[in-house]
Amino acid sequence: MSDVMMTVLIRKFVRWMLLVLLAACGAGNTTQPGAAAPILQISQSPEQVVTDFLKGWRDKDYAGMYGRLSQQSQAVYTLPVFQKQYEDVGTKMSLTDLTFTIRETQIQGAAAAVKYDLSLTSPVFGTIDDPDRTMRLVQKPGGWGVAWSTMDIFDAMAAGSRLEVVGQRAARADIYDRSGRLLVEENGTVVALYVAQQDIFDTARCLDLLANVLMRQRRGLVSLFNANNPETVFYVGAIDPETNVARGQELDEICSIRRFESRIRRYVGNGAAVHVTGYIGQIPADQATRYEQQGYNVGDLVGLAGVEQAYERELGGQPEQVLRIVAPSGVLLRALAGKQGSEPQPVTLTLDRDLQLATAQALADAYNWAEPNWAAPEHSPGAGAVVLDVNTGAVLALASYPGFDPAIFNPQASNYIQDRGVLVGQLLSDSRQPLKNRVTQEQYFPGSTFKVITTAAAAAEQMLAPSELFTCGLTWTDGPRFGDTLPVRSDWRKTDGLEAAGDITISQALTASCNPFFYEMGARLYRERGDTVLMNYARQMGLGSKTGLEPILPEVAGSLKPPTSVEMAINNAIGQGELQATIIQMARMAAVVANGGTVYKPYLVQQVGGVDGTPVTFQAQPEVVREMDLSDEVWQIVRDGMCGVTTNEDLGTAVATFSDVQGYTVCGKTGTAQSGRVEPHGWFVSYAPADNPQIAIAVMAEFSREGSEVAAPITRRILDAYFGQSGWLYPDWWNDGPYVPLNIPVGETGG
Repeated sequence: MSDVMMTVLIRKFVRWMLLVLLAACGAGNTTQPGAAAPILQISQSPEQVVTDFLKGWRDKDYAGMYGRLSQQSQAVYTLPVFQKQYEDVGTKMSLTDLTFTIRETQIQGAAAAVKYDLSLTSPVFGTIDDPDRTMRLVQKPGGWGVAWSTMDIFDAMAAGSRLEVVGQRAARADIYDRSGRLLVEENGTVVALYVAQQDIFDTARCLDLLANVLMRQRRGLVSLFNANNPETVFYVGAIDPETNVARGQELDEICSIRRFESRIRRYVGNGAAVHVTGYIGQIPADQATRYEQQGYNVGDLVGLAGVEQAYERELGGQPEQVLRIVAPSGVLLRALAGKQGSEPQPVTLTLDRDLQLATAQALADAYNWAEPNWAAPEHSPGAGAVVLDVNTGAVLALASYPGFDPAIFNPQASNYIQDRGVLVGQLLSDSRQPLKNRVTQEQYFPGSTFKVITTAAAAAEQMLAPSELFTCGLTWTDGPRFGDTLPVRSDWRKTDGLEAAGDITISQALTASCNPFFYEMGARLYRERGDTVLMNYARQMGLGSKTGLEPILPEVAGSLKPPTSVEMAINNAIGQGELQATIIQMARMAAVVANGGTVYKPYLVQQVGGVDGTPVTFQAQPEVVREMDLSDEVWQIVRDGMCGVTTNEDLGTAVATFSDVQGYTVCGKTGTAQSGRVEPHGWFVSYAPADNPQIAIAVMAEFSREGSEVAAPITRRILDAYFGQSGWLYPDWWNDGPYVPLNIPVGETGG
């Protein structure tokens, strides 16, 4: 062996011994929280260091990755800075996994270069292959360390450059009604209205007109007028171009209106269907990351409620996204991946635009006309109304009052709405809760409208023959015979100062809303048929569970608790006690009676696509939840009772409202439910026409008066619009004061 070879062997042996000694010295080295990064063992090869480093990236073990950096790199980058680099990249590209393959290692003195291929997985961009990468390492006391820079995340990602996702979003798609008429129009025209009080000759008439045209409560406009000086030109609201054509001359003559046209996403009626369509606005801060992962950019507008939110992917489409590295100057350094987008798709709803506008107008007009009485601010805060197709379950109209202009959430409206942010704040703090959908999100005692179900149960359980008579007096004293602890309960006619209904059939008991009859039926059903029987009928007719409109509209399920005493059973029979329902549930109940026992799932979306040249991707079909197994005789008993409510001049509780109807017939049931306050909830549920039912309606006005006095007239306006009638006015006494309380005794209900 030559001297040279001997020298080389000796040097290798010495180096090997040093490595063994260094490894032994550092074998117990661990890192405690807050301590310096561990010194890597020289026994680890460069390949192992890189392997552990990349596994740490995969497992999001950023501290472990940082511990494998060289001392020089750790001096340049702190752990928080290093960690944020990887976290930001993971968020931007929605990184879920990575795999790698080590190809070769080159060592030259105290430096090493490890070549490897990397594949990153993203649900947005799929698999991103990044081959022929190189990670450089240097020896340091105790081992190999990664000579790290941001280029080790992606090649070309030099210091100061950034990873970004960009995508050009197409114009948002429109929303249509069942007949293809626009409900929500992208880049539509709105006409903003401004006034100066010094230009108005008759302020009272102007306030009346604006309240009607804008579907706003008059007292809110009064406050707005009072907040501005006579010479100040201020914004009062916006209308559709069609409304401007129809009512523009009135506005000019009475209010001296000033106009400003603006292009924006337009909601027909400026909020007439807002509780269904929803609205758009900027991405909420707490949801920014989720939207960015889907290809949205900061400042994009997205659906925030209703159809706009539930069908965001369809209405907004998906942009063609590019994941790229950009220099601080904005110059493109490298494109990493791309994702093909999809075109926005229009959504067609089941709503009938004219009927929706009429329903919203009926509620708004009611609250303005009755403001001196039951609609005063200290009494009723709001109401809800819904119209269903009795043969499909399609929602033809749904309105919750008070409404609001959805444009105030759109920053693009700032060019015509003064103090838009202030209006948003006022809306969010409004004690009337305009954002809440009263039709689906609130549950109430149904009062006498529930007697429809009690009648069906009593008839089906043969508690009374169809022609058998019951004596309906002003009081009911038979309760103790069934175990009732109240010796006397009254009929609502006694409270109202009317004569007793007298001898009546089971159908007429529903027509007259005879409390004594339903007290007795509640007690007998409980005693003779079981504690759950009445609630079972209610459940079969759709109460006690959500109707299925979620996720488009938030819903509550209502409450159906089986009675635990005869008193509770009696209360349930008249729609009180441990029993609550939503407005849409009560509309569906009326529809079940109208169609003879078919319980449909209500639905709002008729079709996705198929308009504006787009293909149809979804088309709704009516969905039957259940078929009630009741005889035709039972249904006829209930229908006869409901039809008598509007036609029987001696017993009907809503005859006064519908006696002069021309062109259609309506069958319904009034309800006056205890609310926990002096003011009751006023209900009216109905279907029409009587001989060939098409629609079912439920209207409820919170903390108002009897259903016959409040909800029935509102229903009349909706029905008139549906059947093409006009000219009927709300009762004169609504516009007079003061409000007269009803004082319904506990354990009883109004008609």
